[in-house]
Amino acid sequence: MGARVVLYAPDGSPAVTEPSPQSVREVVRSVSFKLNLGNYQSMDFFCSQKAQCAAEDAEEVSTDLYDWCYDQVMASVKDVQQKQARKQAAMERKTA
Repeated sequence: MGARVVLYAPDGSPAVTEPSPQSVREVVRSVSFKLNLGNYQSMDFFCSQKAQCAAEDAEEVSTDLYDWCYDQVMASVKDVQQKQARKQAAMERKTA
């Protein structure tokens, strides 16, 4: 088991205090999205993120994590949609 390191200020008081377990929250947020590709094909996207924060910041951290996860998922969805559109255009040029 590792030893606990405590830093002390010049006056002998602890320089860094650890928050009490009651004041720390772990926030986990996730986003999932199912994209219908047609012809009975679909693609699932998922992103999850977690963070520890002070209890009073939990709501803001939760919102930030959700926004980040949403942006990641939607960027992936957009990328797949663009690839699908290029593939469809190439198929249409071949048959024209």
